[in-house]
Amino acid sequence: MSSSEPRPRPAAFFSGDLPEDALYEVLLRIPAKELCRLRAVCPSWRALTSDPLFVVAHMSRHRTAPPLLAMGYRDDSGVNGVEISDLSGNVVKRIPSAGYEIVLVDGLSGVAGGRMSSKDDTIRVARTRLDLVCFNWRFCSGDFWVLNPATGDTITLPMGFSEELAHELEVEGIKEWCCGVEWCAFGQVSSTREYKALRVSDIGDRKVCEVITFDATNHGRWRKQDPPSAHIFASLKMRSLKCVVVDGVVYFLLDFCSTYCETGVMTIEPGSVASFNLETEEWGVLHGPEQVQGFVQENDISGYSELELQLSLAELNGCLVMVHNIHKVSMDLWFLTDFEKGTWCKKYSMPSHVARFGNPFLMLDDGRIFFNRLDYGQGFFSAGEHGEGFLQSYYPTNDTSDEALKLKESKSIGVYTGSLLSL
Repeated sequence: MSSSEPRPRPAAFFSGDLPEDALYEVLLRIPAKELCRLRAVCPSWRALTSDPLFVVAHMSRHRTAPPLLAMGYRDDSGVNGVEISDLSGNVVKRIPSAGYEIVLVDGLSGVAGGRMSSKDDTIRVARTRLDLVCFNWRFCSGDFWVLNPATGDTITLPMGFSEELAHELEVEGIKEWCCGVEWCAFGQVSSTREYKALRVSDIGDRKVCEVITFDATNHGRWRKQDPPSAHIFASLKMRSLKCVVVDGVVYFLLDFCSTYCETGVMTIEPGSVASFNLETEEWGVLHGPEQVQGFVQENDISGYSELELQLSLAELNGCLVMVHNIHKVSMDLWFLTDFEKGTWCKKYSMPSHVARFGNPFLMLDDGRIFFNRLDYGQGFFSAGEHGEGFLQSYYPTNDTSDEALKLKESKSIGVYTGSLLSL
């Protein structure tokens, strides 16, 4: 064990004939799932394997261990919450949510007109890869909560606009309830380990952008930022698949189709991506793969609308991936290999039948790609949709797949990067 690794004091945990350091090293090498079972051996082993310093050291030794999944659930008694499970669908922990209750007020008279609660609502987990879980509710989609699965603590991000933006709305005579949240993305700054959220809202004919810095105990305050310089994808259809966070950068597919239909001029190259760096809080634009752009040139005018439906974004193995799902032809995965040069590499071109698995969201070191989808006819992660979710793993090297796993009440999935030992 490296002398620089933090570790608990062995004397506080061990007894017996086996040297303390040797036992510590043995336990440190055991995978988390098996180690959880060994906690039942004796109180001292449970105390050690639950110690935060041991958990940190264990995670550093098992960096390639498969991650856990975070999903919303609703039990038979109507209680909603977030559950953490492994890739086989085994539930590791369930954290019930306190829910919400909102007094509905008439926007013109200011008179209360009823109440809305989470009793008949369902939780939607944001597409993140963090040791925190960010979620909202289907009927209360503009407000967001952040959960720490290790402690069970939940914070509510501020529901109103930033002070600067609220003042602008007051001056313009615009009510906040007339404004809608189009996007909210969550990530972690690599250099500082700060958690941040980016929120893009629609106010009349313009978009506004806000950023917030938060942690597991402090919800922070929204700050107004410059809006994106180009039109980001705004359609409700498959919206969540058009945005992803990779290594502290938020990526959005740009809306090239509607812009072309409105003006008749291609002002945005097909497949272009807007980027927002959570550290510098600055926007940028990436050109998409040349072959994706060429799809429109090789087809007639319908190529624009077809490509809009075929493209989505994903994070696989720490890379930004553009997914080009060409109906009845192939599913191509383009990896961004050089951000500065805007270089894309098509690493996988999978048979068209893979598209029925849904959308890729996770890749393991053994080459397996995991897909998530809703039942056919229900749409992908759509607000207001019902239906069972499915988790499917696929081996692109030999074109084989495992049996699909049903995910009851799951409309979306986040990847939980915290340790199983901390739950």
